[in-house]
Amino acid sequence: MTELGIVADDVTDGTTVGALLAREGIEPTLCYDARTMADIVSPDEDVIITSTDSRAMKPEEAYKAVREATQSLLSLGATQFSKRIDTTMRGNIGAEVEGMLSALDDDYVALVVPAMPQSKKVMIGGYLLIDSIPLAMTDVAHDVRTPVVLSDVRNLVQSQMKQKVAYVPVDDVVLGAHTIAAQLLLQRTRGCRVFVLDAATLQEIQWIADAVVGLGWKVVAVDPGPFTLALAMRHNSIHPSPRPDRSVRTEASKFDKGIVLTCAGSATKTTRMQMMRLAAEPGTAVLSVDPMKLISNKPPVCSEEMQRVKEQARQILSSSSHQPRVVLLAVDNALEDKLPAKPDELTMISGLPAEEASNLITEKFSEVARTVANIVTPERCASFYLTGGETTVRFCKAIEAQGLHMVDYLIPQVDHQLLSADPSRARQSYAKED
Repeated sequence: MTELGIVADDVTDGTTVGALLAREGIEPTLCYDARTMADIVSPDEDVIITSTDSRAMKPEEAYKAVREATQSLLSLGATQFSKRIDTTMRGNIGAEVEGMLSALDDDYVALVVPAMPQSKKVMIGGYLLIDSIPLAMTDVAHDVRTPVVLSDVRNLVQSQMKQKVAYVPVDDVVLGAHTIAAQLLLQRTRGCRVFVLDAATLQEIQWIADAVVGLGWKVVAVDPGPFTLALAMRHNSIHPSPRPDRSVRTEASKFDKGIVLTCAGSATKTTRMQMMRLAAEPGTAVLSVDPMKLISNKPPVCSEEMQRVKEQARQILSSSSHQPRVVLLAVDNALEDKLPAKPDELTMISGLPAEEASNLITEKFSEVARTVANIVTPERCASFYLTGGETTVRFCKAIEAQGLHMVDYLIPQVDHQLLSADPSRARQSYAKED
């Protein structure tokens, strides 16, 4: 029976926490749609993860989506819950936490622990730092769909919810579980049900888990994954088991077979750096897509761009003797030092609000990716490498994959999974969070 239910607002958020669990020998399944979970997951799975795809929704819609997903998890027997959040605090965090709490008994509380030390994301003094840089000074401040302009997590969460938000500073956290428990209990007596806590190390996250288990509280873990894992293990909600050794190598092998289809539908600074390096590697064939043509309000422009990429893919893959090891399909600004289009540019070219135009880019890019995947063919495809949550979910749906079965992670936030579909066409995939 399922004990732990996790709700993410984005597929790669779900794969990140799922991969942390898989590293402990538990291999959960991630479902795109909470309404179909019962048809996809095995009844003996300890953990179920679902994505509401609600990051860019209106707050009231995100609230409802998370509430319904939580109710579905309850019906499958879950008693422990996690609201997986983006490592850069994008989305409707406050509304979604309230949505989850509304589906649970009144004695549940929410602990927001945004730190993920494995990825150099720590919270000190209430401020989330990404590799020592305050959150609002990173690329997420310019995100087209869900920009983040506050580094102070307590104020950020409080601005998104009606419930009073309490804060436990690093000065208390570093003193261990007993002090953390005392501070939580004090704030709880003042009527607080949502708590934001500093943490900079995995040990501090473990102390937070120890504190709430010692208090006997029913807790919703609101975090990128480390706190969820620590709390689940402390509660014995999951049962770790030995896992195969999967070493990571950085050099190609003559025994490697098949084509890796890499799809980069977004262009953060990190993604751009990675894709430019991959494009320069011997054995990589590059298919560049102009995202602005995909959303042109002149229909022939989009059709011509999609046809151009299709013909280029056919040409690259037509040779029987010189097959590429990697086919890299990417928006053009992920392959060169070129800034993404600004919101007003998206609107001018598409005739749509910027957010809708951004969604349309992902939708059309996924159509192109499906076409390229068909040209590669299942027989020649070794695996997929997908970057960005929207790209991942739309691509997986386009190839009719029903879900993702988590296997492991290569490095934190680069996750290894199997596509859940017809077993005869099962393929490995790797999803990277932006």
